[in-house]
Amino acid sequence: MREHLNDLYDYLKEKKFKDIAIYDLSKEDQTFDYGIIVSTPSIAYNKKLALSLMQDFSIEKYPEGFNKGEWIVFDFDKIVLHSFIAQTREKYNLDKLWQSKKMVF
Repeated sequence: MREHLNDLYDYLKEKKFKDIAIYDLSKEDQTFDYGIIVSTPSIAYNKKLALSLMQDFSIEKYPEGFNKGEWIVFDFDKIVLHSFIAQTREKYNLDKLWQSKKMVF
């Protein structure tokens, strides 16, 4: 699992996602072991990066939130990825909710 997490982290850095934060939710959540939060500068850029993720990971169905584009959620089995525009990330502040579970990469 850690190798898959490292690969996803490297991919996100390569694709220029900003403020990548990874959280270990394995003791908190029954559905996901890890949560990843990233930021993008605009809705258009968030959608562009989401389409890239869909293509590179062979995802056929549009992820939750794609149409609006402010907060797009990808389900990678035991990893959930939240891609936010900066204002929406600040508004919902999942980083604060999960702050004690942050991992260092």
